[in-house]
Amino acid sequence: MHHMALTNLSNLPHRQAYNLAWPMIVSNLSIPLLGLVDTAMLGHLDNPQFLGAVAVGTNILAFVYWVFSFLRMGTTSIIGRALGAGNTQLISDQATNYGLFAMTIGLLLVLFQGVVLPLGVWLVVKDSAISEIALSYCQIRIIGAPAVMLTYVIVGLFIGLHNTKVPLLITVTANVTNIVLDYLFIVVLGKAAVGAAIATVVAEYLGLLIAVTLCLRHFRVLNLPKPRFEGIFAFQRWKDLIAYNRDLFIRTSALLFAFNFFTAQGAAQGADVLAANAVLMQLMLFVAFGLDGYAHAAEAMAAKALGQQNLEAFFRACWATLLSASVIAFGYTAFFIFSRNWLIALLTDIPSVTVLAKTYYLWIILIPLASVWCYLLDGIFIGAGKTGTMRNWMLIAVFGVFLPLWAVFGQDSNHGLWLSFVMFNFFRGASLAVSFLLMTKHNKWYA
Repeated sequence: MHHMALTNLSNLPHRQAYNLAWPMIVSNLSIPLLGLVDTAMLGHLDNPQFLGAVAVGTNILAFVYWVFSFLRMGTTSIIGRALGAGNTQLISDQATNYGLFAMTIGLLLVLFQGVVLPLGVWLVVKDSAISEIALSYCQIRIIGAPAVMLTYVIVGLFIGLHNTKVPLLITVTANVTNIVLDYLFIVVLGKAAVGAAIATVVAEYLGLLIAVTLCLRHFRVLNLPKPRFEGIFAFQRWKDLIAYNRDLFIRTSALLFAFNFFTAQGAAQGADVLAANAVLMQLMLFVAFGLDGYAHAAEAMAAKALGQQNLEAFFRACWATLLSASVIAFGYTAFFIFSRNWLIALLTDIPSVTVLAKTYYLWIILIPLASVWCYLLDGIFIGAGKTGTMRNWMLIAVFGVFLPLWAVFGQDSNHGLWLSFVMFNFFRGASLAVSFLLMTKHNKWYA
């Protein structure tokens, strides 16, 4: 604890944290915004099946893609620490390694979609009409996998280099394109779910094109050395990469299992509860993406400080991001308290779904305060490369907190399901906070 006590809390690097966080917040918010626009366009069609099917399809792909979001996190952490240590050759080499790794994963996903997608749809949805639409949606969307994977790496690279304006540009351009094409395909051409899928894939490849262009330009501007390609396929060069990312992979898979278990249990209570939870989940993602901006700032600042072997800077970065994120979380809760009716009306005009969404809205008010800690500490631990600790606590949170609470309170109660989910998020933050204090006390941040 002595280090934390020594950290001078006056003039913390708030400005630096804010400059890194706001572009990520805007860029992140444009993602659920896209979900909202999709939901609104499909939610006002006569047949609720399209909305359900695209929600299912989007969830399955989010699951498949997010499992590989370690590409983004791992890149940020390694590049950030190489930046702190002033090792430009390592930046080039690792960016190349991660890029090849990402392309390989993307191509494998396209090749094995015949196994992955039907399995995913079968696990999530039992209604044959919906599952057919969902599967056709996924089969188009998966074509975008290589673009998504490689974009993860390029975004991670820029965050690690303390440049969040480029990720903002990439994401917003892709999402605006997506929304315009959505309108064209769904509303004008009446292509429903298939239209939504085509729009997204086109947008993903456009995003990649911008990302690659800016990446090459930046490498020239920063005068980074050319990556070394010899031994690029040597097992050792990949072994460390895989070992380092394995923990993040397991941690993210467990987290996504929890999210999808939540969706499936809502679905088990009927189509209306599934739809109401989907509406509330959109609001929860809105919170997650907003708070994640400061988590990204924490990642970049923590990684660079530890790369410089500067613990004082590390703790100052932790305090600055924590204080700002807490303020935002309180802001979210206040906003949700006052805007219940119009927010729900914005997302659905189906009467039965509206009633249920209002019934369970209380949990959305609690979510920001329960989960701000886990988002932020995730960022700090990723930046520090402490992925093993994250993996262990996540497994305990899912199998020791979420599922047991659900078994007791949630089996046929949606309130019980939400309670388990909120407590799961709270425990993730509390457990990492304990680890943070222990690592500080025993001076383990460099180990």
